[in-house]
Amino acid sequence: MIMTLVVAFSASAQQLPNPQQAPLKEDFSDAEIEKFVAINMEMIPVQQAAEAKMVAAIEEHGLEMQRFQQLFQAQQQGNITDVSEDPQEIAKFNEAGQQIMKVQEETNLEIQEMIVQSEMELQTFQEISMAYQQSPKIKEKVDRIIEKME
Repeated sequence: MIMTLVVAFSASAQQLPNPQQAPLKEDFSDAEIEKFVAINMEMIPVQQAAEAKMVAAIEEHGLEMQRFQQLFQAQQQGNITDVSEDPQEIAKFNEAGQQIMKVQEETNLEIQEMIVQSEMELQTFQEISMAYQQSPKIKEKVDRIIEKME
């Protein structure tokens, strides 16, 4: 269960708009951290559904996940033609990528709405998420709350 939450935490932090680069905040109330954990618990099925849609988009275009990831890395490095000289494969990759971006955008909006509906500021959610990843103190607090919930 904790492994799934960690994925949810990090994915959420990456998907939301970045707050201004500020020093790491660690002075969150227990109530804020409990709400953060509860939101992440609600986000897990949303993120799992999004991942399934992304995998389906890749497979619908006749690509395997590993191959898609190779092409994606090459594209990020600006050398996709070093990995594939097949224009059809690159077209399939681009089409799948467009679908994935759409799924990500929809998921981001849904997650942001979940956070807002929970009456937590997006910035506070992001700050706790960043602190969870960077602060042993906050990670320990969050993990303790997760253990209580299990």
